[in-house]
Amino acid sequence: EEKHHVCHICLKAFRTATLLQNHVNVHTGTRPYKCSDCDIAFVTSGELARHRCYKHTFEKPFKYSIKLKRHIRSHTGERPYACYLCSYAGKDAYKLKRHMAVHSALIILHISFAELIV
Repeated sequence: EEKHHVCHICLKAFRTATLLQNHVNVHTGTRPYKCSDCDIAFVTSGELARHRCYKHTFEKPFKYSIKLKRHIRSHTGERPYACYLCSYAGKDAYKLKRHMAVHSALIILHISFAELIV
C-alpha cells in the first residue's frame, strides 16, 4: 500500500486523504464532527459514532456483562483463572480449560512412555 498523502507538519504519510485530514486535525485541534445531542465535538467520524452509541442510545457494545468483564481484563491485565499445576493464569475459564488440555496431553504422554519402559 502506497502512502502518498503526507502531513505538512510532521511528514507522516497516509494511504488516504481522509486519514491525512484526520491526522492534521489532531495537530490543529480542529474537531469537525459535532454531536447533535450535546456540545461535544470529535476529530473523526468514528469517534463521534462511538460517543453517540455510548452516550445517546440504549445500545451497549457488549450484549453480556461477562464479555464486558473479559474485555476490561484485556486492559487491566487481570488473570483470575489460575492453573494449579503451573504458573499460567488466564482471563477467562475457557482459556484455562484450553491450557489444562496441555497438561492432560503431557500426562498421557508420560504414562505411555512409562509403560514402554516397563
